Amino acid sequence: MTNVFNDQKRWMQGCSQTINVFNENQFRLYMRLIDEEYKELKGANDSNNALETLDALIDLLVVTLGAVTSMNADGEGAWNEVLRSNLSKIDRETGKVIKRESDGKVLKPDDWDPPALSQFLDTEYVKYLDEMAAITLRNKDSER
Repeated sequence: MTNVFNDQKRWMQGCSQTINVFNENQFRLYMRLIDEEYKELKGANDSNNALETLDALIDLLVVTLGAVTSMNADGEGAWNEVLRSNLSKIDRETGKVIKRESDGKVLKPDDWDPPALSQFLDTEYVKYLDEMAAITLRNKDSER
């Protein structure tokens, strides 16, 4: 069985990109690619083009995995934790989730346990976000 996280790392190495370390420029690239691929998905879906929709969805997965790898997060660990949390929304007695009637959104049961994701983040990425938040705050203060 394939492991998409390892497959993505192999692809990124073939592209001379870094893995196993936070790379700010590479992360920003993938964030732009996510936006670009989402726009392609929207256009393909709006034009009812099944092949282009599928292509854009898979491309979104690839660039999302690239962003996760570029932030040096443990993507596989985070995936397993989110899946554990999502599966905890399934009622043990009925084997089904409870959905909101108006739109089909899955509702969280009272005993739902949210995913604990902080353990999968790289400390350098967290420092980067803190620095970006501080810059944003300084810029807002200087505009006043």
